[in-house]
Amino acid sequence: MANKNTKVGVDFEKRVKDIIGEIKGYGFGMLNDMIDPQFVDCDPEKMSCRVRFRKFKWEDNGRGEVHGGVISAIMDTTMGINAIGLTEGSVSTSDMTISFLRPFRGKSFIVESEAVQVGSRVIRLIAKAYDEDTGKCLAVSTGSFMHVDYEQAADKKLGV
Repeated sequence: MANKNTKVGVDFEKRVKDIIGEIKGYGFGMLNDMIDPQFVDCDPEKMSCRVRFRKFKWEDNGRGEVHGGVISAIMDTTMGINAIGLTEGSVSTSDMTISFLRPFRGKSFIVESEAVQVGSRVIRLIAKAYDEDTGKCLAVSTGSFMHVDYEQAADKKLGV
């Protein structure tokens, strides 16, 4: 059931799609754009979304597997998209943990993010990454995202 602190509903899917569209508008050279998130689906009741990522050669480590830093980025990006979609505001990652269960060797991956708590200041989420072809879970992550008012922060010169 949706948390009372969110505005989850019919517009959640549209917001998630819009956020991914904004990311794609950043232009080449920005990490979020380079990892190329692709909308899969959303479930407002679960406060979750799924995002697809293709594997690119530049992401490889020396063994031909996706580098752990890139995996962290796709998990962070998916949870961030979910958090923004749920709250309609700006967020910033405040902490994140990741467990790498298997190497990312496939051609594409699905990351599912689900909000477990949406508070007035912090949103807590979990994410799981799956190989799109085999369905095997490759990594699990948790993250906390802070609500951020960038205009207010700039006015107060808080350095964000």
